[in-house]
Formats: sequence, C-alpha cells, structure tokens
Amino acid sequence: MSENHERDANETLAIDALISGKQANRMILIGIPQWVKGVIYRLHSLGFAEMAEWSRLMPTRNPKEMISVLHRPRVQD
Repeated sequence: MSENHERDANETLAIDALISGKQANRMILIGIPQWVKGVIYRLHSLGFAEMAEWSRLMPTRNPKEMISVLHRPRVQD
C-alpha cells in the first residue's frame, strides 16, 4: 500500500471514529509546519508511531499554523 493511500485510509478512519462516537485515542499536533513535521519524525524515530499513521498537514484558522492528527482505536481492558 502506498504511503499516500495509507495516510488517506487513516484520515478516513479518524473521521469515521469521530462521527460514529467510537472511543479512540488521538494525539493532535498544532504549530508551524516545520515543528509539526519534526515532532512526527522524532516520534517515528522513537518507535512511537509510523509517519504514515498521521493525517496530512491541514491548515488551521491561524495562517502560519498546521494541524496533524494521530488516531488509534482505544484498547478495551
């Protein structure tokens, strides 16, 4: 699966979970694009999350800020 296709699939899952009300864990990064990309890269290098698991960078209301979301299903104990 290509990285873009995988990323699109992850974004669709995140949106579906928000709409359906399914419980999920989300990490949200908001900041200038270089910072957001840097944090995603550092978390990847630490083995926390694959880079493709993050949504693409999307603009916020603030012109110089972007947002990216990591979505993971909540594990039931």
